[in-house]
Amino acid sequence: MDAPAVDGTGGLEPSPPVEVWEVYARHDREPSTHHVGTVRAAGPKDARVFAVMMYDERRWQEMFVVPRAAVVSVIAPE
Repeated sequence: MDAPAVDGTGGLEPSPPVEVWEVYARHDREPSTHHVGTVRAAGPKDARVFAVMMYDERRWQEMFVVPRAAVVSVIAPE
């Protein structure tokens, strides 16, 4: 169960749902992006911050996050 969040008026409201976000990045010497890991966040802003904090071990040329729910399987494992 998610912890309640304060809504600023003294009342409590439920926390937003947390999603898994896939993190992709590319180093300047690499021709394309590749999967570097995942983060859990309630929205894209938090996912961006968490991705940089978790996977900033290299100086990436490009990094992006995608909600796992938006990833479409083309060939599923058997």
